[in-house]
Amino acid sequence: MPTFCSLLVTISLILTVTGCQTLNDSSEKSAKEDSSTDMSVATAFLESGQPDKAMFELRSILEREPKNAKAHNLMGLAQLALKNPKKAIQHLETAWNLEPTSACALNLSSAYLEANQTEKAKKTIMDGLSLKESKPYKNRERFYHNLGLLAEKKGSLVAAEKAYRKALEENPTFYLSRSRLAMLLEERKKPELARAEWEFARSACPACLEPTVRLINYYERKGDLKTAVGLIQDYRRIEGLNLADAKKATEIESRLNADRARAAQQLKAAPNSAVVR
Repeated sequence: MPTFCSLLVTISLILTVTGCQTLNDSSEKSAKEDSSTDMSVATAFLESGQPDKAMFELRSILEREPKNAKAHNLMGLAQLALKNPKKAIQHLETAWNLEPTSACALNLSSAYLEANQTEKAKKTIMDGLSLKESKPYKNRERFYHNLGLLAEKKGSLVAAEKAYRKALEENPTFYLSRSRLAMLLEERKKPELARAEWEFARSACPACLEPTVRLINYYERKGDLKTAVGLIQDYRRIEGLNLADAKKATEIESRLNADRARAAQQLKAAPNSAVVR
Protein backbone atom coordinates (compact mmCIF):
# COMPACT_ATOMS: atom_id res chain seq x y z
CA MET A 1 0.00 0.00 0.00
CA PRO A 2 1.54 3.41 -0.92
CA THR A 3 1.86 6.13 1.20
CA PHE A 4 0.38 9.68 0.54
CA CYS A 5 -2.48 7.96 -0.12
CA SER A 6 -2.15 5.62 -3.06
CA LEU A 7 -2.97 7.53 -6.33
CA LEU A 8 -5.14 5.95 -9.02
CA VAL A 9 -3.64 5.54 -12.51
CA THR A 10 -6.37 5.19 -15.14
CA ILE A 11 -5.17 4.97 -18.71
CA SER A 12 -6.74 3.96 -22.01
CA LEU A 13 -4.58 2.67 -24.82
CA ILE A 14 -7.30 1.92 -27.38
CA LEU A 15 -6.10 3.37 -30.67
CA THR A 16 -8.20 3.33 -33.82
CA VAL A 17 -7.13 4.20 -37.33
CA THR A 18 -9.74 4.78 -40.00
CA GLY A 19 -9.63 5.70 -43.68
CA CYS A 20 -7.28 4.53 -46.40
CA GLN A 21 -3.74 3.64 -45.49
CA THR A 22 -1.79 6.43 -47.16
CA LEU A 23 1.84 7.10 -46.36
CA ASN A 24 0.86 9.89 -43.95
CA ASP A 25 -1.71 7.64 -42.26
CA SER A 26 0.92 4.95 -41.83
CA SER A 27 3.35 7.46 -40.37
CA GLU A 28 0.70 8.71 -37.93
CA LYS A 29 -0.19 5.15 -36.98
CA SER A 30 3.47 4.39 -36.31
CA ALA A 31 3.78 7.47 -34.06
CA LYS A 32 0.70 6.43 -32.10
CA GLU A 33 2.03 2.91 -31.70
CA ASP A 34 5.32 4.35 -30.41
CA SER A 35 3.41 6.44 -27.87
CA SER A 36 1.35 3.44 -26.85
CA THR A 37 4.50 1.42 -26.21
CA ASP A 38 6.18 4.28 -24.32
CA MET A 39 3.03 4.80 -22.24
CA SER A 40 2.93 1.14 -21.28
CA VAL A 41 6.59 1.28 -20.27
CA ALA A 42 6.04 4.46 -18.26
CA THR A 43 3.04 2.93 -16.48
CA ALA A 44 5.07 -0.16 -15.62
CA PHE A 45 7.83 2.01 -14.17
CA LEU A 46 5.32 3.93 -12.03
CA GLU A 47 3.68 0.76 -10.77
CA SER A 48 7.08 -0.70 -9.84
CA GLY A 49 8.11 2.38 -7.86
CA GLN A 50 10.50 3.88 -10.42
CA PRO A 51 9.01 7.33 -11.15
CA ASP A 52 12.36 8.73 -12.36
CA LYS A 53 12.45 6.22 -15.21
CA ALA A 54 8.75 6.83 -15.96
CA MET A 55 9.48 10.55 -16.24
CA PHE A 56 12.04 10.04 -19.01
CA GLU A 57 9.64 7.84 -21.00
CA LEU A 58 6.87 10.41 -20.64
CA ARG A 59 9.11 13.27 -21.73
CA SER A 60 9.63 11.44 -25.00
CA ILE A 61 5.87 11.15 -25.53
CA LEU A 62 5.18 14.79 -24.68
CA GLU A 63 7.86 16.00 -27.05
CA ARG A 64 5.94 14.29 -29.86
CA GLU A 65 2.46 14.92 -28.47
CA PRO A 66 2.32 18.00 -26.22
CA LYS A 67 -1.47 17.69 -25.96
CA ASN A 68 -1.55 14.04 -24.86
CA ALA A 69 -3.76 14.25 -21.75
CA LYS A 70 -2.96 10.75 -20.54
CA ALA A 71 0.78 11.41 -20.75
CA HIS A 72 0.37 14.65 -18.77
CA ASN A 73 -1.67 12.75 -16.17
CA LEU A 74 1.03 10.12 -15.76
CA MET A 75 3.77 12.76 -15.70
CA GLY A 76 1.88 14.46 -12.89
CA LEU A 77 1.84 11.20 -10.94
CA ALA A 78 5.56 10.70 -11.57
CA GLN A 79 6.33 14.21 -10.32
CA LEU A 80 4.18 13.63 -7.23
CA ALA A 81 6.10 10.46 -6.47
CA LEU A 82 9.33 12.45 -6.86
CA LYS A 83 8.06 14.97 -4.24
CA ASN A 84 7.69 17.73 -6.79
CA PRO A 85 4.06 18.87 -6.35
CA LYS A 86 4.53 22.20 -8.19
CA LYS A 87 5.53 20.44 -11.41
CA ALA A 88 2.90 17.75 -10.82
CA ILE A 89 0.20 20.42 -10.66
CA GLN A 90 1.32 21.91 -13.98
CA HIS A 91 0.96 18.60 -15.79
CA LEU A 92 -2.24 17.55 -14.03
CA GLU A 93 -3.92 20.91 -14.71
CA THR A 94 -2.97 20.51 -18.37
CA ALA A 95 -4.42 16.99 -18.40
CA TRP A 96 -7.63 18.21 -16.74
CA ASN A 97 -8.04 21.06 -19.25
CA LEU A 98 -7.41 18.75 -22.19
CA GLU A 99 -9.54 15.83 -21.03
CA PRO A 100 -11.42 16.20 -17.73
CA THR A 101 -11.90 12.79 -16.12
CA SER A 102 -12.60 11.61 -12.58
CA ALA A 103 -9.19 9.95 -12.35
CA CYS A 104 -7.46 13.18 -13.38
CA ALA A 105 -9.51 15.19 -10.85
CA LEU A 106 -8.48 12.77 -8.12
CA ASN A 107 -4.80 13.05 -9.00
CA LEU A 108 -4.96 16.84 -9.29
CA SER A 109 -6.68 17.13 -5.91
CA SER A 110 -3.90 15.01 -4.39
CA ALA A 111 -1.28 17.31 -5.89
CA TYR A 112 -3.07 20.38 -4.53
CA LEU A 113 -3.19 18.74 -1.08
CA GLU A 114 0.52 17.97 -1.24
CA ALA A 115 1.16 21.64 -2.09
CA ASN A 116 -1.20 22.84 0.70
CA GLN A 117 -3.51 24.49 -1.83
CA THR A 118 -6.55 23.42 0.14
CA GLU A 119 -9.26 25.50 -1.55
CA LYS A 120 -8.23 24.31 -5.01
CA ALA A 121 -8.10 20.76 -3.67
CA LYS A 122 -11.67 21.00 -2.36
CA LYS A 123 -13.03 22.48 -5.59
CA THR A 124 -11.32 19.79 -7.67
CA ILE A 125 -12.69 17.02 -5.43
CA MET A 126 -16.22 18.37 -5.80
CA ASP A 127 -15.75 18.74 -9.57
CA GLY A 128 -14.61 15.13 -9.73
CA LEU A 129 -17.54 13.86 -7.71
CA SER A 130 -20.05 15.72 -9.86
CA LEU A 131 -18.47 14.80 -13.20
CA LYS A 132 -20.72 12.80 -15.52
CA GLU A 133 -18.85 10.20 -17.56
CA SER A 134 -20.05 7.46 -19.91
CA LYS A 135 -18.75 4.89 -17.43
CA PRO A 136 -19.34 5.71 -13.74
CA TYR A 137 -16.11 6.14 -11.82
CA LYS A 138 -15.39 3.03 -9.74
CA ASN A 139 -13.25 4.57 -7.01
CA ARG A 140 -15.33 7.35 -5.50
CA GLU A 141 -14.04 6.42 -2.04
CA ARG A 142 -10.72 8.02 -2.98
CA PHE A 143 -12.37 11.43 -3.34
CA TYR A 144 -13.87 11.14 0.14
CA HIS A 145 -10.49 10.00 1.44
CA ASN A 146 -8.94 13.20 0.07
CA LEU A 147 -11.75 15.18 1.73
CA GLY A 148 -10.68 13.55 4.99
CA LEU A 149 -7.05 14.53 4.44
CA LEU A 150 -8.20 18.05 3.61
CA ALA A 151 -10.21 18.27 6.84
CA GLU A 152 -7.22 17.04 8.84
CA LYS A 153 -5.04 19.72 7.27
CA LYS A 154 -7.57 22.30 8.43
CA GLY A 155 -7.64 20.79 11.94
CA SER A 156 -11.26 19.60 11.73
CA LEU A 157 -11.04 16.06 13.10
CA VAL A 158 -14.80 15.59 13.27
CA ALA A 159 -15.17 16.45 9.57
CA ALA A 160 -12.22 14.20 8.76
CA GLU A 161 -13.79 11.26 10.57
CA LYS A 162 -17.05 11.84 8.71
CA ALA A 163 -15.24 11.88 5.35
CA TYR A 164 -13.30 8.68 6.08
CA ARG A 165 -16.49 6.93 7.15
CA LYS A 166 -18.13 8.07 3.91
CA ALA A 167 -15.20 6.61 1.97
CA LEU A 168 -15.67 3.33 3.81
CA GLU A 169 -19.39 3.34 2.98
CA GLU A 170 -18.34 3.42 -0.67
CA ASN A 171 -15.72 0.70 -0.18
CA PRO A 172 -15.41 -1.03 3.23
CA THR A 173 -12.13 -2.68 2.19
CA PHE A 174 -10.35 0.61 1.34
CA TYR A 175 -7.25 0.29 3.50
CA LEU A 176 -6.07 3.90 3.34
CA SER A 177 -9.27 5.36 4.80
CA ARG A 178 -9.56 2.53 7.34
CA SER A 179 -6.05 3.17 8.66
CA ARG A 180 -6.46 6.98 8.69
CA LEU A 181 -9.75 6.61 10.57
CA ALA A 182 -8.07 4.35 13.13
CA MET A 183 -5.24 6.85 13.67
CA LEU A 184 -7.77 9.65 13.99
CA LEU A 185 -9.70 7.75 16.66
CA GLU A 186 -6.46 7.16 18.56
CA GLU A 187 -5.76 10.89 18.43
CA ARG A 188 -9.26 11.58 19.72
CA LYS A 189 -8.65 9.24 22.69
CA LYS A 190 -11.05 6.51 21.56
CA PRO A 191 -8.84 3.41 21.89
CA GLU A 192 -11.58 0.78 21.68
CA LEU A 193 -13.04 2.24 18.50
CA ALA A 194 -9.53 2.59 17.08
CA ARG A 195 -8.78 -1.06 17.90
CA ALA A 196 -11.87 -2.17 15.97
CA GLU A 197 -10.77 -0.14 12.92
CA TRP A 198 -7.25 -1.58 13.08
CA GLU A 199 -8.78 -5.05 13.10
CA PHE A 200 -10.68 -4.17 9.92
CA ALA A 201 -7.51 -2.69 8.39
CA ARG A 202 -5.58 -5.85 9.23
CA SER A 203 -8.21 -7.92 7.44
CA ALA A 204 -8.18 -5.59 4.43
CA CYS A 205 -4.39 -5.74 4.12
CA PRO A 206 -2.92 -8.75 5.97
CA ALA A 207 0.59 -8.05 4.65
CA CYS A 208 0.56 -4.44 5.89
CA LEU A 209 2.60 -4.32 9.08
CA GLU A 210 1.15 -1.15 10.58
CA PRO A 211 -2.25 -2.55 11.70
CA THR A 212 -0.52 -5.44 13.46
CA VAL A 213 1.92 -3.07 15.19
CA ARG A 214 -0.90 -0.76 16.31
CA LEU A 215 -2.86 -3.72 17.72
CA ILE A 216 0.26 -4.98 19.49
CA ASN A 217 0.66 -1.55 21.08
CA TYR A 218 -2.96 -1.69 22.21
CA TYR A 219 -2.58 -5.09 23.88
CA GLU A 220 0.76 -4.12 25.42
CA ARG A 221 -0.94 -1.18 27.11
CA LYS A 222 -3.51 -3.66 28.41
CA GLY A 223 -0.73 -5.89 29.73
CA ASP A 224 -1.82 -8.72 27.43
CA LEU A 225 1.54 -9.80 26.02
CA LYS A 226 0.24 -13.23 25.03
CA THR A 227 -2.20 -11.75 22.52
CA ALA A 228 0.48 -9.34 21.30
CA VAL A 229 2.89 -12.21 20.63
CA GLY A 230 0.15 -14.16 18.85
CA LEU A 231 -0.49 -11.22 16.53
CA ILE A 232 3.12 -10.90 15.42
CA GLN A 233 3.44 -14.67 15.02
CA ASP A 234 0.38 -14.70 12.77
CA TYR A 235 1.87 -11.87 10.74
CA ARG A 236 5.19 -13.67 10.29
CA ARG A 237 3.38 -16.71 8.85
CA ILE A 238 2.15 -14.65 5.87
CA GLU A 239 3.93 -15.60 2.65
CA GLY A 240 5.55 -12.99 0.43
CA LEU A 241 6.31 -10.32 3.02
CA ASN A 242 8.88 -7.77 1.91
CA LEU A 243 12.27 -8.17 3.56
CA ALA A 244 12.13 -4.96 5.59
CA ASP A 245 8.76 -5.80 7.16
CA ALA A 246 9.78 -9.42 7.79
CA LYS A 247 12.94 -8.26 9.57
CA LYS A 248 11.02 -5.74 11.67
CA ALA A 249 8.43 -8.37 12.59
CA THR A 250 11.19 -10.72 13.78
CA GLU A 251 12.61 -7.94 15.94
CA ILE A 252 9.19 -7.19 17.41
CA GLU A 253 8.60 -10.85 18.28
CA SER A 254 12.00 -11.08 19.97
CA ARG A 255 11.27 -7.99 22.04
CA LEU A 256 7.83 -9.24 23.05
CA ASN A 257 9.19 -12.63 24.08
CA ALA A 258 11.87 -10.92 26.15
CA ASP A 259 9.20 -8.76 27.80
CA ARG A 260 7.11 -11.84 28.61
CA ALA A 261 10.12 -13.63 30.10
CA ARG A 262 10.93 -10.56 32.20
CA ALA A 263 7.33 -10.32 33.39
CA ALA A 264 7.35 -14.02 34.36
CA GLN A 265 10.53 -13.53 36.41
CA GLN A 266 9.02 -10.55 38.18
CA LEU A 267 5.92 -12.61 38.94
CA LYS A 268 8.04 -15.35 40.53
CA ALA A 269 9.85 -12.77 42.62
CA ALA A 270 6.55 -11.27 43.79
CA PRO A 271 4.00 -14.12 43.80
CA ASN A 272 1.24 -11.98 45.30
CA SER A 273 1.39 -9.37 42.55
CA ALA A 274 -1.13 -9.06 39.72
CA VAL A 275 -0.82 -11.62 36.92
CA VAL A 276 0.87 -10.39 33.76
CA ARG A 277 -0.16 -12.46 30.77
